Amino acid sequence: MQSNESGQATRAAHAISLLWGFAEATVFFVVPDVWISRRALSSWPAALRSCGFALAGALAGGVLLYFAGRQHEAALLALFERLPAIGPGLVSRVQAQLQDLGGAGLLIGGFSGAPYKLYAVQAASAGLGLPVFVACSIVARGARFLAVALLVHGIARWATPRLGVTMVRRIWWVAWIAFYALYWTLMPG
Repeated sequence: MQSNESGQATRAAHAISLLWGFAEATVFFVVPDVWISRRALSSWPAALRSCGFALAGALAGGVLLYFAGRQHEAALLALFERLPAIGPGLVSRVQAQLQDLGGAGLLIGGFSGAPYKLYAVQAASAGLGLPVFVACSIVARGARFLAVALLVHGIARWATPRLGVTMVRRIWWVAWIAFYALYWTLMPG
């Protein structure tokens, strides 16, 4: 019975990772790194699986926006500008980055704070072919997800014996709340 519950919990965790990756790549405004890092607090293998499922979801959402952007780029960008920390200045910055750097712009964007959805919807008009877009997305999103998982897991391995599981989880919550409070306040739109 317990292994069935564990299997159900594992499937639920995979579904959350996949759906969160897809949602954030399209319209949601909280990165799947939050969930990945939560999984990394206690289990490196679970964090790695969450990275993989979140990446699969992000790729599905990115490809959807890539194709949607071919026909409806302006409408989608207008929708995205209604989300927290996205404004015309950021949209223009991403567009210029893609025009000037091509796929490398997408790689840089994975660590710049600019939402992936902005790159996905503008990639086709910037001349990135679908294979290049997908390859760069895998590297950009995958590297960031893995970096977050590795960082959080390393900190948790060090901090948990010293502070306890409960305190580490509280610190995790406070860190993400503080991150988003600053991000949504300071990120130039």
